[in-house]
Amino acid sequence: MENVKRNTAYKIWIANLLKANYFRGQEQFEAGYVEFGNNKISRVNIIGTIIDKFSNENSLSFNLDDGSGILKLRTWSENSNNFNDINVGDLVLLIGKVKEFNNFIYVTPEIIKKLDNPLWLKVRKNELIKLFGEVQRADNIPSFSNTEVSDEDMTMNVIEEKMGNIDNSRETILSLIEKLDFGDGADLEEVISKSGFTESRNLINELLMDGEIFELHKGKLRVID
Repeated sequence: MENVKRNTAYKIWIANLLKANYFRGQEQFEAGYVEFGNNKISRVNIIGTIIDKFSNENSLSFNLDDGSGILKLRTWSENSNNFNDINVGDLVLLIGKVKEFNNFIYVTPEIIKKLDNPLWLKVRKNELIKLFGEVQRADNIPSFSNTEVSDEDMTMNVIEEKMGNIDNSRETILSLIEKLDFGDGADLEEVISKSGFTESRNLINELLMDGEIFELHKGKLRVID
């Protein structure tokens, strides 16, 4: 468990995610996934609008709508504090893990980032249309209780703890990119040099794949905002 590999966060319509078949991991710490196209998707990258927010002392959940359907997001215990500033009406970028409970697919968020520019929703819609074509809206509405917990939630908490240091390193990289971007993007090599991480190039590649940053032009990085 020393080297936990972070799976790719795929861009996908919520409707396609909700309609996909879910499979539990075969090994003890193997993430569950949905099959869509030729991919086994255990993590997703979705842009949408928060339309509902629910909280209690043990959990926090949201309903996210990308125009194709409504997806339940749910987090537990101390992780809830990371998302207290997310509110109804916010346009957000979601990175999270796909889970299933009582035959209903939901996502445990790793990152929920507010997006200030509403054009990002249009950009993502155009990306998804190009990749998958138009999609029919899914009508199923998330309805399970915040107090219900799946076995997978409990088991995967072990992996969540192992990933903590990786998430902190990613946040450091993001902060560096913002600090070194003076209008023309942050220089890739300078970010790598100043980060001090041996795996900084891999972390940057993950951030690019997850859609948290993009190349303004070759060798110049910018954080999505």
